[in-house]
Amino acid sequence: MKLPETHIPEGLYQATLARVALARRRAARIEFILLAAVSAILTTLGFVALQYLATESAASGFTAYLSLLTSDTAHVLGSQAFFLSLIESLPSLAVIASLALIVALAWSLRRTIKSARSAFAYA
Repeated sequence: MKLPETHIPEGLYQATLARVALARRRAARIEFILLAAVSAILTTLGFVALQYLATESAASGFTAYLSLLTSDTAHVLGSQAFFLSLIESLPSLAVIASLALIVALAWSLRRTIKSARSAFAYA
């Protein structure tokens, strides 16, 4: 059984490619908007985490030990106990939270920039 020949309209191939390109740009723009919103939220959370890090550093005495390092360098550098006290007073939860948010923000910004390039590329 032979299929009947059909007439393919002129410009159908170009119109299909144009429609696919439009759908890709639209999806990229939606992705860009969502990633920009995530980046804004992560930026806000990053400021909160850094504020928490500063508060915890002051409360744990880490900043006092750190300022001692800059004021009396010759005496402090020879003391192993000083460095152990400095490490012990480091607010590890605040440091981990801040670093995690910074890494997440960097990833989000990287993805947002890539998405913006494809969303607003001239085709």
